[in-house]
Amino acid sequence: MLRRVGFTLIALIGAKASFAQTARVSAPITDINYEITADSPAVGRRQLGVVMSFTAASGSPIILALPAWSPGHYTLLWFARRVSQFSAQSNGTPLEWKKLDFQTWEITPRAAGPVRVSFNYLADAVDRAVAWTSPNFAFFNGTNLFLYPVGRGFNWPARVTVRTEQSWRVATGMDPAAGVNNFTAANYHDLTDMPFYVGRFAFDSTQIVGKWIRLAFYPAASLTTARRDRTFAWLQKFVPAHAAVFGEAPFRNYTLFQRSDTVVNGGGLEHQSSQVDEVTTSQLDAPLAGLYSHEFFHAWNVKRLRPADMVPYRYDDAQPTTWLWVSEGVTDYYGALGLVRGGVNDSTGFFGFIADEIAFVAGVPPTAVSDASLGSWINPTDGSSGLYYPKGGLTGFLLDIMIRDASNNHGSLDQVMRRLYDATYKRGKGFTGADWWGEVSRAAGGKSFTEFARRYVDGREPLPIDSVLRLAGLRSESDTMREPRLGIATSTDSTGVSITQLTPTGAAAAAGARLGDRIVSIGDFTISNDDSFVAWRARYAGTALTTLPMIVRRGSETITLQLPVRLNTRVQTRVLPIPNAPEKAVRIRGAILRGATS
Repeated sequence: MLRRVGFTLIALIGAKASFAQTARVSAPITDINYEITADSPAVGRRQLGVVMSFTAASGSPIILALPAWSPGHYTLLWFARRVSQFSAQSNGTPLEWKKLDFQTWEITPRAAGPVRVSFNYLADAVDRAVAWTSPNFAFFNGTNLFLYPVGRGFNWPARVTVRTEQSWRVATGMDPAAGVNNFTAANYHDLTDMPFYVGRFAFDSTQIVGKWIRLAFYPAASLTTARRDRTFAWLQKFVPAHAAVFGEAPFRNYTLFQRSDTVVNGGGLEHQSSQVDEVTTSQLDAPLAGLYSHEFFHAWNVKRLRPADMVPYRYDDAQPTTWLWVSEGVTDYYGALGLVRGGVNDSTGFFGFIADEIAFVAGVPPTAVSDASLGSWINPTDGSSGLYYPKGGLTGFLLDIMIRDASNNHGSLDQVMRRLYDATYKRGKGFTGADWWGEVSRAAGGKSFTEFARRYVDGREPLPIDSVLRLAGLRSESDTMREPRLGIATSTDSTGVSITQLTPTGAAAAAGARLGDRIVSIGDFTISNDDSFVAWRARYAGTALTTLPMIVRRGSETITLQLPVRLNTRVQTRVLPIPNAPEKAVRIRGAILRGATS
């Protein structure tokens, strides 16, 4: 089955490439409007109703398409596969239409005048980039639903109307228009980059850096007063630190959308004035500031400042770039850095983040970080999948240190980011390799980074971690640990810690554990939440025991299983300040953490 699925995807991609060779251009259309129905009957069917209406300039064929992906989520999802009951009409009279490929429709109007296209959209995907519904809620991204005229560019305005229950809320970053639940966007890029929550969700807001920062949480009960206050406190600290890098907050408002459930597509997806996060219910009281900070920094880096390879966005196919290590990896670096600069975390937390990056990179096959950036679209199985995050973040940190060392702390990676933002995004273009390395060299007082790029970014040599860390008065050290692993995934709720996934060859499966079992204890250690496993692994690291009693609740029974102890090797890395480091190195280290230069 897996081999067949893989073949199908390859065949589709190949077919799409051949389709793209034929230039298609739709006849012109104007007065574009979208109407989304997300009321109780629609979401009860796990569907959204979609109507696109416009004015045809003539009787020539109109070619409409749905995107293949959502920018920021570098995976081809082919949103057209969720479309059903497609139809087209003009003044109540059906129009002829046909599919040109799996995501493109051709409609033939009889003459100039109004055209109405409608379809239903299946909204049941557990994915931050795809529409999802429940009996009192709907979430969707514009890429899921909004057809566009092929070959007519994307600089045209549109209006969106949401039809829903009178008592339900609607939240989006789009500009409000006259009437109830009407919104406008100046172009298709904005139209598809401002997701919607519709239904019964919690909503609150506060002002930070002179802009309204809003929380939209579903289910509504997930936004308790304590969680609201804690989230706003985090945002009040790190958002100003991020804005200081670029000198502005470029959004009218910003919304943190968050959905929690027992099964989610965990993590976040960035948008130009929002982020869409999915967390398990057991994570609601976990330290989520790192996730929020990373996604928030994207409001500048990638949503505005981004590689020339991705300007403008194309929506019909993959848009690979060798620069995701900057767009995602350097964002990872600043996500952690913003927390320490804002006072959410101390330097120990930041050094722990860098240590984790070092350990991850050391544990994968040697891979050029530029190659790893290209691999995002195919999720390679060689161990390099997603490597552009940790290796890109670590590369960004090393560059920051090297720039500051070469310039006697007068230059910084902050300067590189801000100058590129001003020189490229504000001039309507993306940055090239020459732009990036030129600004890095400029910030470093003219130092060349040609060899660094050749060996460590485009090459596969190990990053010069130890030698560069010393320039900031830091060192890394690693210990090898052998600790027990269970081979399970879990979820915590009011009933306890339940097994949600079970690896057939894992220790828990060998003991006879089953999906749905609630773990009470392992050995002499009580399991009360997901974090308990960290302490349990530390408790039995290196143990000579061959089995441990594992007590689980299965229905109304309490059962004691015999868990075989299987120790896995893990390398633990630490980054530590060097005692009595040179004054210059201490100054560089402190300036990075404060966001300052000499």
